[in-house]
Amino acid sequence: MKKTAAAVFAGAVAALASYGVAPAQAQTPITFSLDFRALGRHAAWFVALDKGYYKQAGLDVNIIAGQGTAQAIQALEAGTAQFAFSDVAGVVAARANSGSTAKLVSVIYQKAPYAIFSLRDGANVRSADQLAGLEIGSGAGSFTQKVIEAFMVQKGITTPAKFTNVDPSARVGLLAAKKIPAVETFVMTRPGVAKAVGSSNARTYLLANDGLVLYSNGIVAREDLIKSKPDVVKAFIAASLKGWKDTIEKPGEAADIVVKLNKGLEKDVVTEEIQIVTELVKTDVTDKKGLGTIDPAAMASSVALILQTLPGAKVSATDVYDSALLPATPVLP
Repeated sequence: MKKTAAAVFAGAVAALASYGVAPAQAQTPITFSLDFRALGRHAAWFVALDKGYYKQAGLDVNIIAGQGTAQAIQALEAGTAQFAFSDVAGVVAARANSGSTAKLVSVIYQKAPYAIFSLRDGANVRSADQLAGLEIGSGAGSFTQKVIEAFMVQKGITTPAKFTNVDPSARVGLLAAKKIPAVETFVMTRPGVAKAVGSSNARTYLLANDGLVLYSNGIVAREDLIKSKPDVVKAFIAASLKGWKDTIEKPGEAADIVVKLNKGLEKDVVTEEIQIVTELVKTDVTDKKGLGTIDPAAMASSVALILQTLPGAKVSATDVYDSALLPATPVLP
């Protein structure tokens, strides 16, 4: 008697299983947009890719470079990417200005990376009160400037800081030459600042370590994907958080993977940046609730601060996030 096609297929699967070989799993193609070109701060995504966490979750992930958090969200809206690494500020602005439906489904940077660098033998900025009247190298329309201003209001500082328009590429040089007392930039630039001014003379003031409650970057997806393919979203989040856990536990191994997959990067620079972003990702909250967690109160405070920089915008905290698809069992760092 002839076997049916179904019976033949079932027999083949059983034969593969008997040799310990699982049949190929259908992979859902996914494009993930970074917020910038690949750097040490992005190590976790490449760890998840290299270790097969995405494939194990049924996802065929392609990681592409971005040109800023706003552009990453634009990639979502254009359908170029299904997921993006962007920030709360970008999501709020996109929803307020362009009708975007982007939402954060996991917050990776529990602390915002906004920092002010100064010299220990100069302004030596260590507290918020020192910002009153301080000249800070910034950029025209810089969001960081708006964050600093809102932070000062929260701290009750009435004397404003003086922001001087300085090209980002020139800020550290002017600081080293003592032509400006302080500059604002992301904390990830700390190694470059230390190299330029001397590690013993570099002072980093991270606003998040002095009371700034502001979520930053996380995994962003559009509402239609969240609603139509929740299993895909859930799988991407879980696999990504495994990558973050491994990166935090083994930064040297993570740096090796980044350098292997992204030619032209130097391991020591990548490792330093991993250590810096770990300070933003691993907190007392994530130690208890897991990586990527979203606290409603912290999100509400974050959105409220961002709205101070967007007069007339009508966006609520619940508009910008959905925490329902985070792992049921928290991924602890």
